Amino acid sequence: MQSTALKRQAKRTIDDLSDEKVKVAVDFIDYLKGKEEMEATLEVLSSHELTAQIAEAERSIKKGKLDDFIPWEKIKRNV
Repeated sequence: MQSTALKRQAKRTIDDLSDEKVKVAVDFIDYLKGKEEMEATLEVLSSHELTAQIAEAERSIKKGKLDDFIPWEKIKRNV
């Protein structure tokens, strides 16, 4: 089943629940969202290349070498 169809099914199911059960469902969904965010964070932190890039960027910031970075305005135009 496609993601859109699954989300529609979840919304229909939630609409049929009592208020008490909706709160439990929302709590569980919040838990899953937090878990997914934590997994993404752990994936970044487990990458030696990414952690090295982050450390290098932090050193550049501390040294005030802001020319090492691409201005947000330039990035924003390409997104």
